[in-house]
Amino acid sequence: MGKNLCVLFLVCIFPFGPSGSGAAGNIREVRPYYILPGSGSTVHGGTPGSTIADMPVLAPSDLPGAEISRSEIYVGGALWGLINGAADLYYEYGFDRMALQEIQWEGESFRLELYRMDSPVAAYGIFSVSVHGCEEGGPASTGYCMNRFQYQMCSGDYYLSLINYSGSDRARELSLRAAEVLANRIGGAAGDVSGSGVSEPGMPGPVIPGLLSRYPFKGLEDGIRMIRGIIGVRNTVPGVAHIFEGLDDFELWHLGVAGEDGKQDILLVRSSGTDPLPDAGMIAEGLSMAGYAARESGGEVVAVMSADPAGSRDLLDLIFPSD
Repeated sequence: MGKNLCVLFLVCIFPFGPSGSGAAGNIREVRPYYILPGSGSTVHGGTPGSTIADMPVLAPSDLPGAEISRSEIYVGGALWGLINGAADLYYEYGFDRMALQEIQWEGESFRLELYRMDSPVAAYGIFSVSVHGCEEGGPASTGYCMNRFQYQMCSGDYYLSLINYSGSDRARELSLRAAEVLANRIGGAAGDVSGSGVSEPGMPGPVIPGLLSRYPFKGLEDGIRMIRGIIGVRNTVPGVAHIFEGLDDFELWHLGVAGEDGKQDILLVRSSGTDPLPDAGMIAEGLSMAGYAARESGGEVVAVMSADPAGSRDLLDLIFPSD
């Protein structure tokens, strides 16, 4: 990514009906200007409805009295034209397309970003590294995270971010109403697209590895981050980034646990595909050299680091015994 990009300058003007002429009348005029790197990159603008370009979105009828002033779908390399360098992280995880809507409702302004990723694991991963300051919910325990300014959710192949700009109690209430509509709409789409088995909208899919969701980590699942790609490694566990330089098709699951004896870092590294991780032995060796108690078995690597090396080895033996 980022090399030898063919840059396309595209100006799109989407005139819609006059104010008051039905759903289209809620959009006066959209004049986006994009720089779209890569081939096969498209931006679709259109009248808001239950779906646009195969994406579940909000319609004016979902939010009585609301005006949806922007509705666009970003496909392929088009995401670079919207969020520039920040898009690289989404492509690492497996980006398919994103719906963007801007909404004005009862004096409050909202920005909806709905990402469709290539799998439920990818959607959970980008969700897990994007949440912050959860006042309600948790990434793994509930599948959503909410604070005064933002509602985030993961369901099936979808990651959703709904931002309000005031942080008021009313904006929070309206966010929940909009999120409920989206949760039900996404829940149906998730089953259609991924077949992931996610049946209850807004609840997490069966993606957390069992090793990290049972004793002694039971109840700590909301601290788990799933990393896919070198950018995510650099952002989350920079001390081991050199081990993963040049590697592809891996998932790094990270859990940081704060205890009486200080912080423990637990890493699970596995293939992002169906075959065992081919570089597992090399990764285990590199993590050992970086100070972790590490072990490889069956193409997976588990590593533990704490202030007490003996305690790290004991925990590793408990959660990932040697063959």
